[in-house]
Amino acid sequence: MVRVGDRLEIPWYSGMTVGELLDRVPEGRECAAVRVNGRIVARPNFHHTPVPEGAQVHLVPMIAGG
Repeated sequence: MVRVGDRLEIPWYSGMTVGELLDRVPEGRECAAVRVNGRIVARPNFHHTPVPEGAQVHLVPMIAGG
């Protein structure tokens, strides 16, 4: 399992990437970055970064301002 935030658990599989994980999370498309076990991963690297089994993932939302 992979834990996303404090509420959601997603089944893990070998070869899972951050991008594939976010495809399964409702708020996944709104993320500018994520933290995987405390390590920041930026959007350009989502589909190249593996998610280890048992990972703790936190979503970092996009914020607009002016």
